[in-house]
Amino acid sequence: MPDSPIVVCLGYPDLLEPEYTLRVEAIDSRFQVVGLPVDPDGEWLTVPPAEPHPEPPPWARSVEADRKRALAKCEILISLHTPRNLPALAPQLRWIQGMGAGVEQFARAGVTSERVRLTNASGLASASMAEFVIGRLLAFWKRFPEQAELQKRHEYTQTYGRTFSGSTVGIVGFGSIGREVAKRARALGCRVVGVRRSHEPGQTSPHADILYGVDGLHELLEQSDAVIVSAPATEETRHLISAKELACMQRGTILVNVARGSLLDEAALTRSLMDGHLGGAALDVFEQEPLPPDSPLWDLPNVLLSAHSSVSTDRYVDDAFELFLDNLGRYASAQPLRNQVDMDALGFAPQDPAGKAEETGEDH
Repeated sequence: MPDSPIVVCLGYPDLLEPEYTLRVEAIDSRFQVVGLPVDPDGEWLTVPPAEPHPEPPPWARSVEADRKRALAKCEILISLHTPRNLPALAPQLRWIQGMGAGVEQFARAGVTSERVRLTNASGLASASMAEFVIGRLLAFWKRFPEQAELQKRHEYTQTYGRTFSGSTVGIVGFGSIGREVAKRARALGCRVVGVRRSHEPGQTSPHADILYGVDGLHELLEQSDAVIVSAPATEETRHLISAKELACMQRGTILVNVARGSLLDEAALTRSLMDGHLGGAALDVFEQEPLPPDSPLWDLPNVLLSAHSSVSTDRYVDDAFELFLDNLGRYASAQPLRNQVDMDALGFAPQDPAGKAEETGEDH
């Protein structure tokens, strides 16, 4: 008898093109591809993925039946957004490939670690996000926004910035993003200190001058001219940077957050920016997304805002799909998957130790 089909659901709308289906089917003859369709004019790209959506979501109401059929029979799902109560909608589901590094939305959708393996796209966006971070620091320290305003007003006024070299950059979350930031900061002459969750005493990194565990967070903050937040969002990291931590920072420190908005206490951050203790903040993520129009952060002169867009997308989807194809080959041949996440650490339901798969993803 022929092997049973393995149903692969392409749940990211940009992958709903015939070329992607053909490439999946070429990996193994058992793969049967279904798509998770959206409305022709459905607006999904700007919707934050962190919270599960009702099924069907607002951007796919006309194709509800097709979506339910696809979810009901899929064993493998690649997606960014997820419906609420995903296990009930997809009872055959055994592996999820997340399109982003953050995968907390799947925990909130009820996915359990004893039934489903989860891989993410950690590392794919790291280089472009690190470029974004360095660009934001340059904007503050070289006073680019101020110079742009002077140009608009036709004012020929000299502005002198800060020398990048010799500054200390503290990186909270020394995973793939943090390491890429560190490489670029050190190339510009900076001293780099980092905090890593899994740090062991005496452990070093070729990309940091000093590496701490989480108990060294305040020591890092006290010595940093700029603090980069790039740690994962978990219950333990909620409001990791609050009023106490902000007070530890030197007056004039620049803060950059490209992780998740939940890591910062936004009210405390706003107060620190308004009273001038914090020199400035570059914020790409927020506790509530979209950022409410009445948030005071919009109008603070020492804040640079962006709408969760620190990653460059010109190559991202294709890179993520290449990772998925490689993992499909591994799945078909029962090999360990790349970028498998530690679901227990991220707050998923506990996994049966007897069924625990090998973890190959990066720690932060």
